[in-house]
Order: sequence, then structure tokens, then C-alpha cells
Amino acid sequence: IIDNTFASPVNQQPAAMGIDLVVHSATKYMGGHSDILAGAVAGREELMKEVYQTGLNFGGSLNANTLYLLERSLKTIHVRVERINDNAMELAHFLETHQAVKQVNYPGLPGHMGHKIAAKQMSGFGGMLSFEVKGQDGLAFQKRLKLITPSMSLGGLEAICSSPAHTSHRHLGPEGRKAEGISEELIRVSVGIEDVDDLKADLEQALK
Repeated sequence: IIDNTFASPVNQQPAAMGIDLVVHSATKYMGGHSDILAGAVAGREELMKEVYQTGLNFGGSLNANTLYLLERSLKTIHVRVERINDNAMELAHFLETHQAVKQVNYPGLPGHMGHKIAAKQMSGFGGMLSFEVKGQDGLAFQKRLKLITPSMSLGGLEAICSSPAHTSHRHLGPEGRKAEGISEELIRVSVGIEDVDDLKADLEQALK
């Protein structure tokens, strides 16, 4: 079983690699407009029969309006994800060479620990990246952004960011976050489809 949400069906097809069940938070890239809550699972027929029966027994059906919006979104998923891929790669290169940035984490960069694997099995490197700002608290940095919005989700049309130390990993405490490599300076970004020059300009003014 694999969660393919961050990659999206555009960038990676796990079933072709022998994965039994592939799950997606369809709220993210599949929905793509930040206006639905949905999930999806796909896999071998014999396994999907069990999944289908479980859905019938416990109630896993989406309402008609959510299905309508999801179908709408899937018509543009390739266009959206490919644009996001391009924007994320350009932003990663921009941040990697910025003097105010300590480290950039993005599988599209040759120096990333997972780059070789990602390059082998993915057609694109996705829209999720993170970076550490030199000597700046993540929350303080977020407040200076004007275009990129602080938010916890991902996969929408608009670029959003979050400070993991103050959100997703806050419960770990200082020592737990340190062990996981989550610093106070770390910023997570879900890149959108905006003009990449506008995104770079926003990051540039916030990094000053």
C-alpha cells in the first residue's frame, strides 16, 4: 500500500511498479482547487472488491456535488501538475543559491538524498519543497510573505506555506523535532501555478 498524494497520478503510477493498493487524498492535487474533501483508492480487482464492500458497510460514498467538482478537476490535472512541477523546480534552484537560505529539500535537486530514486520512477518531481532560512524563525518569515499564504494543506492552485515546528510537528516537542530534523527555521511550501517570477519576488522580499 502506498500513499501517492504528494506525487499525484501525473508524476507517478505505483500500480505499474507492482504496488497492490494506491491511495490518494483527492482533496489535494486531484481536486486541485482547495474546495473539496475526498479520498481515493485504486488497486488489483480482488483487493478492490474488499475495499468496495467496506465502503458499503461503513459509509464511504462521496456526495454528488463533491463528485462533480472532482470530475471537473481531473480534466485539468495534467496541465496543473506539470505547471506546478516546473514552478517548484525553478523555485528550488532559486532558493538553493540564495545566501539567506541554509538548505533546500526537493527531490528534483541532484543533491537531494532521494533524487536518484525519484528520477528513476517519477516523470516529474512534484510541487512540495522545504527550506531552512538562516537565523530566522519560521513564523516570523511567514509573516513577511505577501503572495504565498500560510496554510496547512497542499496541491491547490495557489502557493501556500507552513512552519512544521509550529504546526504538523509541534506535538513532538523540541527534542523530538530535533531528532526528526525539524528546525524552527524550516518552511514547507506547496507550490502553485502562479507566475514563478511573482513567487520568487515574494520569497526574495521576505528573505531580506
